[in-house]
Amino acid sequence: MIVIRALVLAGGPQLEAMVPWLEYLDGTGEVKAEVLGDPSAIRDLRDIDVLVAHPPEGPLEPEAESRIYDFLQRGGGLLALHCTSLSWSAGSGLRGVLGGVTGRLPMSELVVDVEREDHDITRRLGGSFAVEDSGYLGSPSGAPAEVLLSTTWRSERQPLASVRSAGAGRVFHFGLGESRQTYCLPSVQGLLYRGLRHAAGRPEPGAVGVGLLGYGAIGAEHVRSVAEVPGLELRAVCDRSEDRVASARRQAPEAVVVSDLDQLLQLPEVDLVVISTPPNTHAQMALRVLESGRHVVVEKPLCLSVAEGERLLAAAAASPGTLTVYQNRRWDPDFLALAAAVRSGKLGEVFHVEAFVGGFEHPCHLWHSDASISGGVIFDWGSHYLDWILQLIPGEVVEVSATRQKLVWHDVSNDDHFQLRMRFASGTDAEFTHSDIAAARKPKWYVLGTRGAALGLWREETLLRPAPAGVVEAPIPVSDLPCELHLLRPGPAGRSHDERLALPPSPPHAFYRNLAGHLLAREPLAVTASSAFRNIAVMEAATRAAREGPQRVRI
Repeated sequence: MIVIRALVLAGGPQLEAMVPWLEYLDGTGEVKAEVLGDPSAIRDLRDIDVLVAHPPEGPLEPEAESRIYDFLQRGGGLLALHCTSLSWSAGSGLRGVLGGVTGRLPMSELVVDVEREDHDITRRLGGSFAVEDSGYLGSPSGAPAEVLLSTTWRSERQPLASVRSAGAGRVFHFGLGESRQTYCLPSVQGLLYRGLRHAAGRPEPGAVGVGLLGYGAIGAEHVRSVAEVPGLELRAVCDRSEDRVASARRQAPEAVVVSDLDQLLQLPEVDLVVISTPPNTHAQMALRVLESGRHVVVEKPLCLSVAEGERLLAAAAASPGTLTVYQNRRWDPDFLALAAAVRSGKLGEVFHVEAFVGGFEHPCHLWHSDASISGGVIFDWGSHYLDWILQLIPGEVVEVSATRQKLVWHDVSNDDHFQLRMRFASGTDAEFTHSDIAAARKPKWYVLGTRGAALGLWREETLLRPAPAGVVEAPIPVSDLPCELHLLRPGPAGRSHDERLALPPSPPHAFYRNLAGHLLAREPLAVTASSAFRNIAVMEAATRAAREGPQRVRI
């Protein structure tokens, strides 16, 4: 592996603000960064690929300026953050390289828009994003610049980020970065990492060829995501059903269609296989894909037992391919808002979590309700809810207990009601209930902390459409709607302040955008195989606990 060698020139407060991003860089395994607080101490840059500059305000000393200029002329890269272009363009040497700035934006909320969606740095940003930060506007003077990001300030479009050539070198200017919170944003972390790669002269390789194994109910969603994420190309679809094959051909006419996994793995143009088949087939198919050296995405759950999961993790460790799981609901708006509230400390130390899904309604007659295929009801919605809970609460699970009920729906093999309880090493406890015989729904979320609580209330909405006899009203399943999320904090006389949280927009195709970034640029993988395996370990322990009693575990 060729590592990018970076020298980070940053002062005290500037370096402190950058810490979240430097930790992100460390997680890529692609960057070896050294920090230097005083730019005047620069000596030999021959062993450096990129300078990352967020220095204290003030001009460079002539000797340091000359070394940086020569470094760029020879082919080095520069990632210039925040006020660098203002401070360093004071001298004549770097003015033509950086171009200076045309103005400064005070600390405020800024909406950042993408000007070029076809550049390696910006093509998977997924649209505009907002930051609370100050900014320096790039100048059109000096070497020709391509503006990648802009903002609207007092009715005028203003450049915030751009790329330039500098002799044989490359410069990426990013005019934001005073606020630490900016460096905490996943969109900015990935953007700056790709900017560093660009400055280092590391373009992304060609697109990743995708093969979809199983074009079932969610097949169209996978095809649409792959089509809309730059860097991914759907090249094959595998299914035995003539009707599903016909649907796949209509949605993806350019894709090769095959009827079994052997044929799919014979296609050299397929680099990544998405397994969208029933859960009881996941393990054996994923093993075969990993053994072929390809990357694999498995629909949730990863598998149906710890033994299967351990084999998959071992195969992934021995394979050049990446193993991940389609935990797409980590980006649901209500979960994003809840996770942000927990991370912010607004609830204090979280010590109790309850989550619920269900109602009183007959389960579907598809494989979801067949325990021999699905693994049981806990492996269905539990694949999402346990994943959420384990993302919210850090630390080790030390005990799992569970109860199950089979009382009403005897024509399906899944349990009617399943309740799981977890205790963490920290003392925090969590509970998840999935019930198809709950005439009164509990809240989706009930989270208690030492400074407040969060409450997720189900929404009930319907779709109306005209019909010959009037209007047809179709209820939307409550589980498909983001919940109404409230933050409650103690007030006077035992009352609570009740704040309804605004939900952020769900980033489009976030799972696949992250996966493409990982495969093409080694961006940290959002859904690791080990985190998905942890879900399986808890679900298996819960299934055993419902049969045998509480289980002491280390998960």
